[in-house]
Amino acid sequence: MQHFQTLSPKGLLPWQKFLLAYILGIWTLKYPWAGLLGLLLVLVFFPFKDLQRNLILALVFLVAFLLAWFRLPQLPGDIPEPVAAQEKVWLQAEVHSVSYQPGDRQRIILKDLLIEPDREPVEMPGKLVFTWQEAPVKAIPGQKLQAHINIRPVRGMANFGVWNSEFYWQTQGVFWRSFARGEHFWHRLEGETGTSHVLRDGLKESALQGLYLQGLDQQTRLRVQAMGLALFFGDRSMLEQEVLEWVRLASLAHTLALSGLHLGIMAGMGFLLAAGIGYAFPRVYLVLPYMKLGIVLAAPICIVYLWMGQFQPTLIRAGIMLACWGWYLFANQRRVLLDGLFMAAALITLYNPWAVFDIRLQLSVMAVAGIALTMPFVERLFNSMKARGGSRVFRYVLGLAGVTLAANLALLPIQAWTFNYLSPHLYLNLIWLPVLGFLVLPAGFAGIFVSMIPGVSFIGDILLGLSGHLLGHFITLLQFMNDRDLLHPVITYRPSWAEIYAYYLVLGMLIYFRHIEWRKERVLLGVGIMLCLVAVPWTGQLQPERVTMRVLDVGQGQGVLLVLPGDRRILVDGGGSWNPDFDLGRAVVTPSLTWRNRPRSLDKVILSHAHVDHYGGLIYPMSYLGAGKYLHNGIWPEGSGLKRLQGAIQRQDISKRELFRGDALDLGHGVSLKVLHPQDPENYELLNDSSLVLLLVWHETPLALIPGDIEAAGLDDLLQTGKDLKAQVVMVPHHGSQSSAQPEFYSRVAPEIAVVSRGFMNRFRVPHQEVLDIIREQEIRMYDTAVHGEVVISWDRPGADPRIHWARSRTGPKGVPYWY
Repeated sequence: MQHFQTLSPKGLLPWQKFLLAYILGIWTLKYPWAGLLGLLLVLVFFPFKDLQRNLILALVFLVAFLLAWFRLPQLPGDIPEPVAAQEKVWLQAEVHSVSYQPGDRQRIILKDLLIEPDREPVEMPGKLVFTWQEAPVKAIPGQKLQAHINIRPVRGMANFGVWNSEFYWQTQGVFWRSFARGEHFWHRLEGETGTSHVLRDGLKESALQGLYLQGLDQQTRLRVQAMGLALFFGDRSMLEQEVLEWVRLASLAHTLALSGLHLGIMAGMGFLLAAGIGYAFPRVYLVLPYMKLGIVLAAPICIVYLWMGQFQPTLIRAGIMLACWGWYLFANQRRVLLDGLFMAAALITLYNPWAVFDIRLQLSVMAVAGIALTMPFVERLFNSMKARGGSRVFRYVLGLAGVTLAANLALLPIQAWTFNYLSPHLYLNLIWLPVLGFLVLPAGFAGIFVSMIPGVSFIGDILLGLSGHLLGHFITLLQFMNDRDLLHPVITYRPSWAEIYAYYLVLGMLIYFRHIEWRKERVLLGVGIMLCLVAVPWTGQLQPERVTMRVLDVGQGQGVLLVLPGDRRILVDGGGSWNPDFDLGRAVVTPSLTWRNRPRSLDKVILSHAHVDHYGGLIYPMSYLGAGKYLHNGIWPEGSGLKRLQGAIQRQDISKRELFRGDALDLGHGVSLKVLHPQDPENYELLNDSSLVLLLVWHETPLALIPGDIEAAGLDDLLQTGKDLKAQVVMVPHHGSQSSAQPEFYSRVAPEIAVVSRGFMNRFRVPHQEVLDIIREQEIRMYDTAVHGEVVISWDRPGADPRIHWARSRTGPKGVPYWY
């Protein structure tokens, strides 16, 4: 343990303070107030003694911000005409990088883009991310791809407080995206595969053969092979989304990501080898002490593992961290863990400033920092137990538990903000990590290479078989827990950046409570800042009663959240994706519900009609947050949608009710929802025409009309009822399709504002021009989620003019989105 002495309360080294300022300067590009406050906290808690160096610290911050600003790739101004026409185009490009994703997908980054090369060639700026599912061939960097595909700009869903992929891809210079499946499009892939890739594919095939275990059912056998490929090669293409979700919910997702954990295990094999050599030849330590010999032997093993993992960015960063720690150990330095972490962070961010925004690096750095800062306590505990004669096994288990707890305490706010859930199964790390580190990875790693040696290949098969059977038991355990609903997530509060800062300030003060000079002015200032950070986010919630309508950006779908006096929340539809591997309820709806709001049950969930682009995003929040009541038109989805929706309702024991024309829901404080349609949902040929049409009313003042996907037949029936349809705001029916272009409908509603919910450059080409013409002719202000992102409309009192703001209204340098 003496080799891992960590940062003492003496503070940071000067270069480490400058590094913090550099990182915060980059951070400010995307999070301006968070970055500026971070600089202030550095100056408060880690100042230099002289003014000159403090000014240099601020200058480093400013320079880093300006460098990030100027280096950020510029978004293209215009979409090339062939792409804007939303038709397939001929693309010629070079493969830049490839990663293998669950569901038999290759994520291919293409560069040097040229469209219509044989007609009127157009060079496209930046790169393109091409997702190819069930591809008949494997792409390799350096190859040339020609294909006839659909291309779209990278465009995420912009919702307040919700992470968006646009900025991430912008930092990578990726501005375009495309998707294709199988061979159902014209393509050609040209170029040599290379000896390295041939050898790696041979090792993969050897691993698959060794993991083909007898005595297992076909499904489990395939899952073992899939997990083996993911662990040994970073190839997740065989993994099922369901199994990956089990691993995440068991708090073990980090064990499947090729990162510092796996590379550390590989390095551990080098140290075990050093111990074995030292046992056989003790005099070797006179030339190279154990620690240095371990570093020398671990280096080639780690390099081989980096190669097996195709030098993925996460592995490279982990390799840099291990190399920095190895350097400090080799040089007999004392502050190894934290100083090595700072050096690695400097090397990584100086080479690639955008790594600052990579959540994987953030998690790695914070986990190691948490371990480093609490290591003195672990060391004292170990020494105390050793003095009392505690067993080695007990000390190891307790130490692993302490390290796991320290890492997760450091990760807590980042995990809550990013993933929006925590797992109650951290204890599984105590069981699985030793098995993974001492048996699965070493046996599998050795087995792969031994199986390639003629004459002793059977030994490799034995080792791979051991690794595979352990993986099989692991998968069986996860399935057992999932079948009994033991792997459900705990939905968390999603803190603001100010609250995240406050958390880390409190955590740091608790760790170094005895060493803090509380009477110093800067310490008192720091405590004052901390109190403000805790208090300020809550002041925004001290507001008068108002009615708020949040039209979420759910892509090609619709989701509306009503926030009412008394803090009641009604979710009307939740959007939904046709991609079964993308859960919009988890990715968008639930994070929106818990952004600066405690996770709690919804008062009501209302489904306008049973189409997946309206009900798909309801399943996750209903399953894990719950709802007081589920209301719909009486028609249920078909197929798997029915099972998933009813499963969510049964899991939370949510009461159900059908709504029909003439019903009214009293929501308290003078707010109600009136049902204007349908009378008989089964009477329509199209399911869209059976959509619930809801009128939001506050003290008899009609605020908003929400008509779902109602089309021509339903609109005609609605208009013939003679009901008063007037409202200040109207949701454009059926996302603005031509079938809902009814001038009389808009005349009867007479809205000031129309909001259309739809996907950017969607394949249905909505809203239709005829609808846009009606809205323009009637002088209605229109907001479009594809253009504006989430649209928030609020009323301070009945009859007041609505106040409107939207997510994409705030952007920073070069279009950096500020809706987070």
